[in-house]
This record gives sequence, C-alpha cells and structure tokens, in this order.
Amino acid sequence: MSSDKKIIGLSLSNSSPVKYSNWLDENNLPYIILDWNKNNFDDIKKCSSLILTGGADIFPEFYNDWEDGKNREDYIPERDGFEFKLFDYALTNNYPILGICRGLQLINCKLNGSLINDIQTIRKTNHRKISDTEDRMHDVSIKNDTLLYEILGVDKGIINSSHHQAIDRVGEGLMVSAKSSDGIIEGIEWEEKNGKPFLLAVQWHPERMNDKTSVFSKNIINRFREETNKD
Repeated sequence: MSSDKKIIGLSLSNSSPVKYSNWLDENNLPYIILDWNKNNFDDIKKCSSLILTGGADIFPEFYNDWEDGKNREDYIPERDGFEFKLFDYALTNNYPILGICRGLQLINCKLNGSLINDIQTIRKTNHRKISDTEDRMHDVSIKNDTLLYEILGVDKGIINSSHHQAIDRVGEGLMVSAKSSDGIIEGIEWEEKNGKPFLLAVQWHPERMNDKTSVFSKNIINRFREETNKD
C-alpha cells in the first residue's frame, strides 16, 4: 500500500468479504478493514473515507419493525451498532461515504428510514441471487440531475442483484437516484448536497459486477477514489 495515498475504511462483510477487498486491491486503493468482531473502531480515525458493505439483514428493531417472524440469531446487531457508529463518525468528520447493498439500507435506517422486510412477499418481485454463485441481473433507471447520473453518465442499464429487502420509507435528507422497473429503490444520495460530505449508496454490488469495466462498477470506484483523495 502506497504511503502517499489516503486510506479507505472498509466495513467487514459477513458475506463474501474478499470480493470487496479484491475490488480495492484491483484498483490499487489502500484500506483498513473495520471489524465489529475486533471492535477496532479507532482505526476509522486513520482513514479518509468509508465503505459500508453488504451482508446480513439489519436488526428490525433498528427501523421499528418489531415483528418479522425471524429468529434473533439470524441477525448481527453488534455489526449494526458498530457500523452506525462508523457512519456517525464519517458524517461528523466529512468523510466520503459509499454504501453497497446492506450499506444502502443501513444508511437509510440510520437516517430514520425503514425497509421492506421481504420484497418477494410484499412487492411480489424477486431480487434474490439465482444461486450461491450467480447474481440475478435486472434493469435500472437513473434519475437525471443526480450525483449518481453525473457519475455513471447513463440513465439506464443492467445491474446485478442479491437482496430480499429494500428501502420503504426514505431516510431524512435523502433522495432516490435510481429504481428498477418494478419500483424497487436502487440508489440514494443527499437531497441537498451543499455543505454535506459525498454520499452515494447503491443496492447493487459494483464490487462483483461480471464486467468490471461497466460504468456501474468502474465509474463508482473511480469517483470514490477521487473523493477519498481530495484535500
């Protein structure tokens, strides 16, 4: 890792964590893994930006959904609390923030938004991956005059999909920047960006797009590199 580059804080995913670290390694981006198991929160202070990764469902009591029929063992509330603290620190210190899949949902919940508990049951549409090794692929539309549109340079495309929850009520201060044709929210960002740090969150997985040159992967990591390395 080059000493002249600023460091990204990468929250540890409980699902395919190597995909995120490989993505950063492939793009020659230095990072520190922020691990709720080790509770190495203070390492965020060595970083200049934050990526919140995918993984387990957020504990429903954090977004006021008290009854969901699942076992508490299916959640990792320790991870939720750890990442809420990371997000707060990053916001307070004007770190650029990128949320991926669960990361998008965590940001939304932290800003008093809520989630659809299971989109297949409630919205009658399936965004789960096809198998353990194959993501689902579907369309996405990007809203004009958004940060996401500025970064991608396109207003539609095909993205991967590996989730069963999605944003319901949008968090305070956020706006929707992308949706799939079946109405599922695929991107959020600040509604009013002036005076706020860079914030982008997407429901897809740019770190594991089959085509890493796709604007839905490459443009996002390139822009995040620029934001991380700003003085």
